[in-house]
Amino acid sequence: MKKSIYLAAVAALALTACSNDSDSIFDQSAADRLEQFKKDYAKVLTADGGLWTMEYFSNEEEPGYLFIMKFDENGSVKIGANHKWIGNTYKEETSLWKMIADNGPVLSFNSYNNLFHIFADPANITGSEAPKEDDEDINETGYGHNGDYEFQVMEVSEDSNTVRLLGKKRLINIYLHRLDASTTDMKTYMDEYKQMESSLFAKVIPNLKFVDADGETYMVNGCNTGVMSIYPEAGDAVDQTRSGNFIITNSGIRFMEPLEYVSASGEEKQLKEFKFVGNYGLALVDSENTLLSAGSFEDIMMRNKRNWKIDLKSFNGSLKTAMDAFKQQLVTLYKYNSAGVQDMSFDYEISKESYVLRIYVRISNKGYETYKYLVSFSDVGDNVKIRIGDSYDNNSQLALNAYSELQNIFAILNSSELGYSTPSDCGPKSITLSIGDGSFTINAL
Repeated sequence: MKKSIYLAAVAALALTACSNDSDSIFDQSAADRLEQFKKDYAKVLTADGGLWTMEYFSNEEEPGYLFIMKFDENGSVKIGANHKWIGNTYKEETSLWKMIADNGPVLSFNSYNNLFHIFADPANITGSEAPKEDDEDINETGYGHNGDYEFQVMEVSEDSNTVRLLGKKRLINIYLHRLDASTTDMKTYMDEYKQMESSLFAKVIPNLKFVDADGETYMVNGCNTGVMSIYPEAGDAVDQTRSGNFIITNSGIRFMEPLEYVSASGEEKQLKEFKFVGNYGLALVDSENTLLSAGSFEDIMMRNKRNWKIDLKSFNGSLKTAMDAFKQQLVTLYKYNSAGVQDMSFDYEISKESYVLRIYVRISNKGYETYKYLVSFSDVGDNVKIRIGDSYDNNSQLALNAYSELQNIFAILNSSELGYSTPSDCGPKSITLSIGDGSFTINAL
């Protein structure tokens, strides 16, 4: 059960203040009851250390933003934030708050806070403090973000640890969640949140896959921006794409409003809230048989068509032994002690519509050569099969003929299935491939 205060009910109470019969119905007048509500909610906010997170949305086009707020009985509130409008660095600032009456109890942040009120301020920011994105000034166009700084108190959970607010202007639901009183370092909390945010989605892996409860597959992109777009994989990307903004929470992601999406057959469906599963994968809260992730290894490679740098220092086991033998062969052939592989990557070649394994080799003080070999990836259950095949050009073939140890590396990789793992199922910007007692890591560029 939840104890709830709704606008209509509170407005009705306010109106009864003019009625001569109100005191015969209630022990207190409507005005007195409203004053008591204000005091009660103020006590809720300042109790147990007064520390809360706020899941804030300013409009439908932007992602949600997390704030940490410490409410004090003296009317001050310390706000901590780390978002792009303040330079993507953690900052704290203290300002004032008050519980006021305005058709019901209203939480008002009633003195300007540079971290928070920027979302309600229509002014465009200029000069050295102007926010930047990709090193370019962000022009707020003089309209700001149309956000709120005053919120009607709509609902308090029975344990008083969750408060639902409603923005007075935008009528957007904003949630406060109480933090344990032992949480004394606001910056550490925010740093951990930002690390989780960074781990969940990756700009270099923009295209994800969603399988809904009916087993239908959808293309999903834009998650790293906080505004998700989704359309059926078997449908029309132009006509059937739907979008919705969300905020990352400690348990998953929550949309500002349910995201209405459409199946390939045209059936309307909804996404409301996802919870974490596995290694930063996501499943709908109300349906276990769903999954939002980057998909299988083949999905990751072919949906995103990124170049992947192979970390040469990550080789271990039998693969490291093979790489060391290849280096020694280069040293012997070219009589140059610093000969060796300088760089390796899986590059997507648009002209070939295929990946190539690119190997950049140093053969003398100023001499370098590049060799490329066509490569394909295929899923085999939970593993992946790598097939390094034809040489890209004649020079690459001549090199392969000359380097028996390179042939051995290819033979190891081609010989059996490779396991793969990643710290984030939704943002696999780093992947470890393993075979036998050996492994190596690739990183998306």
